[in-house]
Amino acid sequence: MNENNLSKVDLNLLKSLRALIEERHVGRAAEKMNVSQSAMSHTLARLRGVFDDPLFIRNAKGLEPTKRAVELSGKLRFILSEIDILLAPKTLELSQIHAHFRIQTHDFILASYLAKAFKKINQEAPNILIDIKILDKTAYDKLDNGELEMIIGAGLQAKPKFIQKRLMNENLVCLLDKANPLLKNWTTEAIFSFPHIKSSLLDDLDDPVSQYGKAMGLPKRKIGFLAEALNLQLPLLPGSNLIAFLPESIAKQGSRVYDLEVKECPFTLPALIIRGMWHERHQNDIVHQWIREKIHDAFNETT
Repeated sequence: MNENNLSKVDLNLLKSLRALIEERHVGRAAEKMNVSQSAMSHTLARLRGVFDDPLFIRNAKGLEPTKRAVELSGKLRFILSEIDILLAPKTLELSQIHAHFRIQTHDFILASYLAKAFKKINQEAPNILIDIKILDKTAYDKLDNGELEMIIGAGLQAKPKFIQKRLMNENLVCLLDKANPLLKNWTTEAIFSFPHIKSSLLDDLDDPVSQYGKAMGLPKRKIGFLAEALNLQLPLLPGSNLIAFLPESIAKQGSRVYDLEVKECPFTLPALIIRGMWHERHQNDIVHQWIREKIHDAFNETT
């Protein structure tokens, strides 16, 4: 885009490009921008002229972005996020706020703590759309390039540029079937002779049970199942000889729902620290600040 083209670009043009990239369909992008399909087609023609690139190739499903459009995608999110912050009101009028707040977290954190916060946010600011996704290995890159507003988790791979706030320390406990014969010989050595359920999101370096066993020279863990989400571990335990190592809040839920036994681990495991993480670009955004306060309050109410 040359200097002459810069004068042709307005904020709605850039927002339309973002909608087209996200929706990959002229009709859906038009609906998202609250304009007619013909108006969006005209906008696409303008965008092609501004960027001197076709931007999209039509296919059976709609639009396929060109390499140039893919390159623009991350920059657009960042630029539009910065503009939103720049134009944000200095005072909060909750009923007037329209925002899309994207967050990645673990299922047990949502169930134990965040659901309460999100319900309060929805009651007080109904036009803030909370978009919740399960925490995965792409989260930190997405937070960096503007595809997420916040991460809530352990923060083991967080980049230094991210701002962090400790929300809760969770003890790790053992969860198993009440008829598991391991309960008759509750020792560290016996635990390492029984099959375990392990989170597939953790490699051995991040997993405290694996690290303890290695440090103590114990036999390598027998992994009976790998499960990505911690809630997926609960229904695997009844009627089995498996053992799970879980945060106390979700272990108590498993005990109630599946009639399982919660046991304190016979060896010391570090507490799981739950942190809120966000990019420094959002530090002074008053809407982001307000949401962070509501999330912090939900953890404090639980303690």
